[in-house]
Amino acid sequence: MAKIINSNEELRLLIPNQLITIKGETPLFDKLAPFLDLAEAWVKETFTSEPTYNTICGYTDSNPIRIATARLVVADAMRRAIPSLDLVLTPNGFATVGTQNLVAASKMRVDRLVGSMLTHRDDCIAALLPELPGASRWLNSDQAAFFGATLFPTLEIVAQSPIPNSQSLNWERYLELRPQIIDLEASLAEEWLSPELMSALRAENLRGDLPPVRHDVVRQIKAQLIAYLHKGTFNSRRLADIVNFIRHRPSDFPEWHSSDTARLFTPPTFRNRNEASGYFF
Repeated sequence: MAKIINSNEELRLLIPNQLITIKGETPLFDKLAPFLDLAEAWVKETFTSEPTYNTICGYTDSNPIRIATARLVVADAMRRAIPSLDLVLTPNGFATVGTQNLVAASKMRVDRLVGSMLTHRDDCIAALLPELPGASRWLNSDQAAFFGATLFPTLEIVAQSPIPNSQSLNWERYLELRPQIIDLEASLAEEWLSPELMSALRAENLRGDLPPVRHDVVRQIKAQLIAYLHKGTFNSRRLADIVNFIRHRPSDFPEWHSSDTARLFTPPTFRNRNEASGYFF
C-alpha cells in the first residue's frame, strides 16, 4: 500500500513548533504511525479513492495535489493522535510522559490544539478538493460522483452560507448542507432547467471546463441556491430570466431544448378555425 509520508523528516516538514528528537527518544513518525494509517484510509475513502491516492503518492514532492493530500493526511493524523501523545500505558494504568524541564500542557490548551488542528484539517480539505479533478482517474471514482452530485463540489457553499455563532466545522457543515442542496437542485431541474441540463452542467462544473456561456448560467443558478439557504425561497423572476436566456441559445443548451421541461415553456399555439365548434377570443 502506497504511503504519502514515509519518514520522520517528511513528517516534521508538515508540523510546526516541535522539538528535535534526541537520541533515545521515540521519533514522532513512529508515534504517529497508526494514526497516519487511519488518516490515509479516511482520505482515500472520503476524497481520493485508492487508485488515485496511490498515484498521488508517486507524484513529485513539489506537485500541488501531493502537497495538499499530504497536509490533509498529517492534519487528520495529528487531530486523532493529540489526546494520547503524552500518555503511556503502565502496568498500573495510564501515566503522562515525563517532560523533564517542560511543563505539561493543560487540558484547555490541548483541547484548543485539537480544535485548531480540526480547523487546519478543514483548510486542507478546502485546498485539496479543487485540485482533485486533475488527479489521475479521479473523475471516474465514486468519490468524484459524490462531490459532483451538486454544483458545489468544494467547500465554497459553506463560506457562502455561514451560520452566526455556529461551532460547526467547515467539513461538517458541508455534509449538513449537501442533502439540502441536492434537493434544491432537483427542484430547479424539474421546474425550470431540466434534469438533463443540470446533470451536464454538474459534470462540466466538476471538471472545470464549462464554456463561458454555460459558466454564466451556473453562476446564476448557484446564486439562487445560496439565496434560498438565506431566505427560504427562489427568485422566480431571476429563474425566468435564466430560462429565457437558455431558450434563445439552443446550440449552447441542447440538453434543455430536447427535454420534457422545455415543453413547459413552449405550450401549443391555439388558432381559431371557422369550422371549429368553439371560437376563442
